[in-house]
Amino acid sequence: MIIIPVIDLLQGHAVLARRGRRADYGPVNSTLCQRGAVLPLVRVLHENFGFKRLYIADLDAILGQGGHVGLLADINNAFPDIELWLDAGFRSPADVEHQHTRLRFRAVIGSETWRDDGSLQDSDTLLSIDIGAEGLRDPSGIATDPTRQPGDLILMNLARVGADLGPDLLLLGHNATQRPDKRHYLAGGIRNHTDLSAAQKAGAAGVLVASALHDGRISAADLTDFN
Repeated sequence: MIIIPVIDLLQGHAVLARRGRRADYGPVNSTLCQRGAVLPLVRVLHENFGFKRLYIADLDAILGQGGHVGLLADINNAFPDIELWLDAGFRSPADVEHQHTRLRFRAVIGSETWRDDGSLQDSDTLLSIDIGAEGLRDPSGIATDPTRQPGDLILMNLARVGADLGPDLLLLGHNATQRPDKRHYLAGGIRNHTDLSAAQKAGAAGVLVASALHDGRISAADLTDFN
């Protein structure tokens, strides 16, 4: 199982997500990051924790309010050995292709923003199955159609993000049973080493983590048991 740190970008800062309520997100202040400074945070995650893969959600792009192409290019240039998993509010294959002309990344297709009715089955993208408090966010229907999905799925329970509730192992178990041919990455609720172990035992290919890294409940030493 791999562990992927998460950075949410909003108005030029790294912010800490809480239950998907994006209007409430504020710049991160922690032992890893001061005043939401993005490049120093990437450096700490890379050099102190040894991460070589990073999930970035460009919230401005997801909300249709611009984006962080320049900042993401700076990350590409400063850390050429880091693989970026990028959710930038992609709505169609053309959006992904256009962004690839400017940046180096692996695309994360968020079901909440995707509008295309084609298949991603043979692509190298990841599909994030986005679940809010109101339920599944899936205007294109891709989250419920395995024949259109790529091999890697992110199970994003937004209500558990930053909520200290633990990971949604029932969601993982259900999807793993329904789609045993897919790799499932669990997002939202990971608090500590115990949760990491539980996700691994439940069959997660990986987990996305943010808050537990910033508050020190998951240390660099914890990662050696997994990555």
